[in-house]
Amino acid sequence: MSHPVKVVKVCGILGHTQAKQFKQDIFDVIAAGTVQILVDFEQATFMDSSGLGALVSSLKVVKAAQGTLALCSLGQEIRMLLELADVIQFFPIFANQLEFDRAREGCSMV
Repeated sequence: MSHPVKVVKVCGILGHTQAKQFKQDIFDVIAAGTVQILVDFEQATFMDSSGLGALVSSLKVVKAAQGTLALCSLGQEIRMLLELADVIQFFPIFANQLEFDRAREGCSMV
């Protein structure tokens, strides 16, 4: 049986100003009982170290809830930041939401 998934969309810059709200959004999703989360970066233009920190701390919260935090639609700069920070391997990454959905149809993310 497939678990429900919540898609969290990042728009514009995931930086210092937005990082706190991003973490709160993830915490709210977990508190509501959904532990399978897809962060969609399709409309994101940039992520700085604050955004990276928010993403990594959110991963820890999701993992503690025995869930999955997947990423999709990463732009080249955001992908490079994740690679340089050596954290990219901790996230399931998909080209887009359609690829994520297809992967979920084939097998469980848990």
